[in-house]
Amino acid sequence: MRNFLTLITLSFILASCAVRHHHSFGADKMRSRSFIELGLNDIEYLGETEISYEYSRYLFIGKRLIGINGEQPDNSEIHYVTLPSTVGLVGTLFSAPINGARNGMNRALYKVFTDFPDADYVEVTSRSVETHQMFLGRKIKQTATVKAYKYRFLHN
Repeated sequence: MRNFLTLITLSFILASCAVRHHHSFGADKMRSRSFIELGLNDIEYLGETEISYEYSRYLFIGKRLIGINGEQPDNSEIHYVTLPSTVGLVGTLFSAPINGARNGMNRALYKVFTDFPDADYVEVTSRSVETHQMFLGRKIKQTATVKAYKYRFLHN
C-alpha cells in the first residue's frame, strides 16, 4: 500500500512539470473592428497544410497520445490554439475548451500558427476521422486540411 501511495505522489509531482501555452489565433487583430467590407483583392492566400492528432483508447478509461502532426509529442511544453469562430464545423472541431477539457486538434492546430505566422484568417476545408477497432479499445486518427489567408489592407 505504501508503494502505491508513493507511486501516485510521484506521478502528481512529475505531471506538474509541464508548461502550457494558449494562443488565440487572430482574435487580437480583429477584436477592435465591428464591420469590415472585404473584396477578393483584399485577401491573399498563404497556403494550406494538413494537421493530425492520433491517440488510442483502452476500455473507455485511459487515453494514450500517439502523435501530433505525424511526430512524437513533446509534453514538456504544450501549445493550444483556439480559433475565434464557434459556428459550424470549425466551432465543433476547434472551439474553446469546455470545463477545462481541451480537444487534441487544438494542439495540432499550432502547426498552422507556426507555418503561417502572418495569417489573419484560417479555414478548415476538410476533416476525416479514422477509427481502428482493437480488442478492448480503439485507435483514432483525426486529420484536417487547413488553409491560411492574410488580409492585405491590414499590412499596408
